[in-house]
Amino acid sequence: MTVRDPWGMPISCAAEVARTYGAAMLAYQHRRSGDVELLQQVVEQDPGFAVGRAMAALWAVFMAAPFDAEVEVAAAREGRQQHDWERSFVAAVGATVERGRWAAMPRWLGHHDEHPGDLMGLMVAVFLLTVSTEPEGDAEAERRAARSLDVVGEDAMLLGFLGMAAQDRGDLDAAHRFAVRSLELDPTSFMGGHPMAHVYFESGDHTNGLAWLDGWLPGTDQKAMFGRHLVWHAALHHLAIGDGDGALARYPSCGGSIAGGRLIDGPSLLWRCQLLGHTPPGTDPVQPRVSELARGFMDGVPFTFLGMHVALALATAGDADGLRRFADNARGFDAPGAATMLPLLADGLAAFVEGDHAKAAESLLRFEPYAARIGGSHAQREVLEDTVIHALVRAGRLDEAATRLRVRLDRRDSRLDSGLLAETVSGERAILEP
Repeated sequence: MTVRDPWGMPISCAAEVARTYGAAMLAYQHRRSGDVELLQQVVEQDPGFAVGRAMAALWAVFMAAPFDAEVEVAAAREGRQQHDWERSFVAAVGATVERGRWAAMPRWLGHHDEHPGDLMGLMVAVFLLTVSTEPEGDAEAERRAARSLDVVGEDAMLLGFLGMAAQDRGDLDAAHRFAVRSLELDPTSFMGGHPMAHVYFESGDHTNGLAWLDGWLPGTDQKAMFGRHLVWHAALHHLAIGDGDGALARYPSCGGSIAGGRLIDGPSLLWRCQLLGHTPPGTDPVQPRVSELARGFMDGVPFTFLGMHVALALATAGDADGLRRFADNARGFDAPGAATMLPLLADGLAAFVEGDHAKAAESLLRFEPYAARIGGSHAQREVLEDTVIHALVRAGRLDEAATRLRVRLDRRDSRLDSGLLAETVSGERAILEP
């Protein structure tokens, strides 16, 4: 009898090993804890299972999992690869370890073209597409996920991913449908809860969004890193309703949406709080400070979206010198888009923290055309919009700031934006009617 993974792909291992392997993959896909420990069991149970060893190498590269990537790739090549998709998967992992994730990206796209039922291969392909800074990366990732859904049938992870894609392009009705169905299939999966949180945020339903998160999160895996990203979502709702204390209370527990841990989400929340006056500029109530965590990425980032948060982390410390050094270094970074995008962002933030808001506005406006391509969700990128608006206000360009705020308010209600717009309009009148 052919042994298969949870989505029907044939795998070259014993049935008892397949159960552990399947549990590891499901934990990973739904962002639950224990995935690495389960994969370690797979490697120990069956050292000759090629896909298991290749997965260990892959997780070492993408997740800093405690495996030796080169050792695992060598073992995978020597291991059992009885099916075409396994041979393709092992080859793609080998290319990733030996040549780097970006050089291996065409191999992963080709793997998905040939084997759309391999959802682990799909996840690598869509991750690379969504952080590649290519203009069509998000659309291509969504197309590929939809193709895999056609192959494997209803799957909570795929439905959640499609919900995220839908909300990010503004189709909140479709996003809600995908999220609801994902949660029906797996009520505590972060892959369904994540797009639901975004639907509440993007629709401006902050009170109900906060209530939903506070009711749903306690029933999820409390050890899972990704749960901390949903805490960040709760903090955004607090900010939107004007509750700075509530947002800061969430700050120590937020962050961890993707590789980078607290350096993802933490800096953007803290920077928002500083912009709004909820905490003084340059302060960080948690140790280690996010600006200290950023120091490890001054000489390079694996993808530009993480680099954005490195720059924000340095800004939270008011570290203009560090931001300029990061900008200079970024001009030589290999990650797609980094050499073009990050210097503009970091230089703009350096001017902002030094109080030269006119210069900050100019630099950030030059960066702005790239912002939609930097990766992450609209909710994560919105901090960049916030920064531009605050720079314009502080530079006295009040009409431009007001126009941007009205556009945002046309998209959704926001007590925060309404209040800032009222202040901006009052400032315009004060200038026009001295």
